[in-house]
Amino acid sequence: MRLKHPDFPDRSVWLGYCLNLHPGEDLPAILQGIREITLPLRERLAPGAVFGVGLYLPASVARILASDSDAFDSLAGLLRENSLVPFTANSFPFGNFHTEGLKADVYAPAWDDPRRLEFTLDVAGVTRRLALDSAQVPARVSVSTHPGGYGAWSEGPATLHAYSRGLAQAASGLWALQAGESGPRLSLGLEAEPRASAGDSAELAEFLVVARMRAARVLREDQGLDAAHAEQVAGEMLSTCLDTCHAAVEFEVPSHAWRNANLGGAASKVQLSSALVLREPADHEDARNVFLGLDEPCYLHQVTGRRANGGGHERASDLNELPGDLDAWLACNEWRCHFHVPVNLVEMQGLTTTRAELEGILDAALDHPDSWPAGELHLELETYTWNLLPAAARGEGGLVDGIEREYRHALDRLAKRGWRIQ
Repeated sequence: MRLKHPDFPDRSVWLGYCLNLHPGEDLPAILQGIREITLPLRERLAPGAVFGVGLYLPASVARILASDSDAFDSLAGLLRENSLVPFTANSFPFGNFHTEGLKADVYAPAWDDPRRLEFTLDVAGVTRRLALDSAQVPARVSVSTHPGGYGAWSEGPATLHAYSRGLAQAASGLWALQAGESGPRLSLGLEAEPRASAGDSAELAEFLVVARMRAARVLREDQGLDAAHAEQVAGEMLSTCLDTCHAAVEFEVPSHAWRNANLGGAASKVQLSSALVLREPADHEDARNVFLGLDEPCYLHQVTGRRANGGGHERASDLNELPGDLDAWLACNEWRCHFHVPVNLVEMQGLTTTRAELEGILDAALDHPDSWPAGELHLELETYTWNLLPAAARGEGGLVDGIEREYRHALDRLAKRGWRIQ
């Protein structure tokens, strides 16, 4: 949905949820998810108004939509007829996102593999065409991706340079998709994630310096841009997708995370989600068992522990690593886990959440409307772990009821700052 503020008439906030929440590995399943989940949400939350959505298109589906006009028209028609606006898209998972055993393979292919480039450009091109056909055309389309690859895959600077070369080609490809045309501008937001090749917003900002330099050179050589224009476009095309759950897991200060996300170019979008927290784990055995019991075979659940008295951090790539070194982890005064939970949730079975950190990043973004690219702030709810949450965390009702509660919490926070559905 699109929100406006009387004091900032030339600014807009787009709020949506990412469709990776409901599995859809082919086009019929994606269309079914929109009909069964997205449309009821629109009727509850914004009847008569445009309703923003965050597309998730697996690589196989993105390729079909990019090349088959009938397939494209079936999705475009459903979105247009129901005033659904695809202002953003998630091109991080390549496919089979909800498949058991995925874990680190969610990063495959990495950015040194040409399949990643092809997939990303397919998603960007399809989403931009869909947005152009929308009831309300956004000023820009944000596409998110991972920061290069999984951290354990990196062999040092050579790997990071290879990732930057792939991203430079992406910037050139994105420019070609929109060059000389009116309509939404494209940006690719890289998403820092614990244990990835860029684990937090500071590491990502450093990597983007190199990636943008390479992109500027490619834009000069391949697209004929002059040096100043190439640098500007590189900063616009290669940006940051700031995930509030990921930043919180790494104990980032919200205002610092927002600042880092805007170094060298404005942040592309903010993904809204909370992480799980256990304070004083040595003193709370029952809550500790709940925390460790959330280990499951599909997603990575990276954990960061903060040692007492400023003693640094413990880090694990997944929950199943903690029992093997439990004494060290019990010396921490707080554990935080990459397990996306609803943004409205405050506590769960003796655990708490990083909702305050999420709201800190949101407030920092709302404090700086002058920094929003093309005058738009893109916000995306992303609680893709819904089916794995304990019943107490999901709350009453079904999936649509739960997502509605997330929306209403986000809308309430935005309304307190004067932003309301147009």
